[in-house]
Amino acid sequence: MPLAETFVRRLKEDEPPPLLAQLLTGGRGGEVRLKLYLSIVLLATKAPHDIPAVPARVWAEALDLSDPDRNGARRVGDAISWLEDHRLIESERRRGTPGKVRLLSQDGSGGTYSRPVSPRGIRAYFRLPVGLWEFGWINRLSGTATGMLVIFLDMQSGRNGPQWLAPSVAKRQYGLSPDTWAKGRRELEAYSLLKVDRISQGAIFDYKRMRNAYRIDESALGKAPASRGT
Repeated sequence: MPLAETFVRRLKEDEPPPLLAQLLTGGRGGEVRLKLYLSIVLLATKAPHDIPAVPARVWAEALDLSDPDRNGARRVGDAISWLEDHRLIESERRRGTPGKVRLLSQDGSGGTYSRPVSPRGIRAYFRLPVGLWEFGWINRLSGTATGMLVIFLDMQSGRNGPQWLAPSVAKRQYGLSPDTWAKGRRELEAYSLLKVDRISQGAIFDYKRMRNAYRIDESALGKAPASRGT
């Protein structure tokens, strides 16, 4: 499932926070917003990139929300309204309930959606493994961990080996606080999805200046999650 890199991180310092960070930090309900949006992108694969009307209760059950008939359905409705307000989707309302949903551009401009493509020699998108849904990870992980999974996959896309990013650069590019970064990272490690290596910052044997380098084990997403820390 392709995601545009501009959805995940800003390419210029004067740009607003990326939409991924806005999804997670724009008030309560960030987890539902993020998981719902990613699921819509997964399903709306063909032009005009829309999906038939899905009752909010069904979405709530699919995302394993508590009380799907009432509170869960309300949370889904709030998430759809947020995605509409931020011009990521448009929805045909039917007596206040979600109708057919159509994806809009992943840059939040409200333009027509098109699957991300990379110009020659330029990486403009990366992919999320379908195992995130097929094996139930989308429901097991918190919203913060899901967001950090997306970020780490962006970091390592098209590159070999563990990837390192300075904390100041991470905040500037991805727009998430150090606390959010650390919380999501710890959860991914607990599920053995994230491998963290310690590598030297300077000379190859300079052990006084070590830094963390990250790598998502994509093969782990291809099987059902075990308990944390096992």
